[in-house]
Amino acid sequence: MLKLTSAMITALFMISTSCSSSNELKDIRLHDIWALDSIEGEKIIIDENVSNLPVLEIYVKEERIHGNTGCNVLNGSVEIDEDKISFSRMITTEMACPGDLEQKFLSALHRVNKYKIEKLRLFLYDDNKELLTLRKID
Repeated sequence: MLKLTSAMITALFMISTSCSSSNELKDIRLHDIWALDSIEGEKIIIDENVSNLPVLEIYVKEERIHGNTGCNVLNGSVEIDEDKISFSRMITTEMACPGDLEQKFLSALHRVNKYKIEKLRLFLYDDNKELLTLRKID
């Protein structure tokens, strides 16, 4: 009976430590609200073609995102592992939007696989190619 109990305790400990170690790989600094600054090095500014900047709110523990594309509401999933990040199952509302900012933003999000945070900026990459730069806004 004692061996069974210690085996169960060991198994529970292994499960709990494996869960906590996967959470440790998630950078809590990502859990914030980020506004788009640039796409592939091109600075995005509000003008007659862009009325609102895309905004991305990342919920690290819940592994989800919420925000907008500058025009439509955006929801989806995020997977984070050390410096790796990917966005999936993204859905948006379907209002007609002027220009091509929404398409560029969503296309870049789909290709992201790495990130770096530096000086209140979130840099999203496809391997070593910078796709998106966002700035912390809250």
